[in-house]
Amino acid sequence: MTSSPPASPASPPPPAPPGRWKPLAVLAAVFLFGGVAGTAIGRATAFRDLETTFRGPPTEARAQFRLRAMRRQLDLTDDQVRELRATLAEAEAEREKLLSECRPALDALRDRTDASVKGVLTPDQRARYEELEAERRRHPRPPPHGPGPRGRGPGGRGE
Repeated sequence: MTSSPPASPASPPPPAPPGRWKPLAVLAAVFLFGGVAGTAIGRATAFRDLETTFRGPPTEARAQFRLRAMRRQLDLTDDQVRELRATLAEAEAEREKLLSECRPALDALRDRTDASVKGVLTPDQRARYEELEAERRRHPRPPPHGPGPRGRGPGGRGE
């Protein structure tokens, strides 16, 4: 009976051929580039749509946003879209009429509030407050999330 030679200690597997990882790296790079490019194109398209919407009057923009959301979530027919567009236009006209009627009272309230706020501030704070107010008037922005529940401000806590 012949004996087999003693087993040599386990040696590490031979290294992978040098060019084997390159196709995987190229595939990963193409996948990553596709994701970045898709994100960039999506953002550019969204910004273009927003810019197009905001070129019109605010009342039209508000109605367009609302109609787009309903189309997306309710699968509206073309006839429904036409009817809803007319309904939203009527509602916006009525909204503008109501706002124009109460605007003088709202402006007076804002002026009284500003005067009270300025009475509490130091001269330096008052100057900074006036700068911030001037900036706000030059570039008005909508509230970040609109009114909260029951119109009580952000989060519905009366803030």
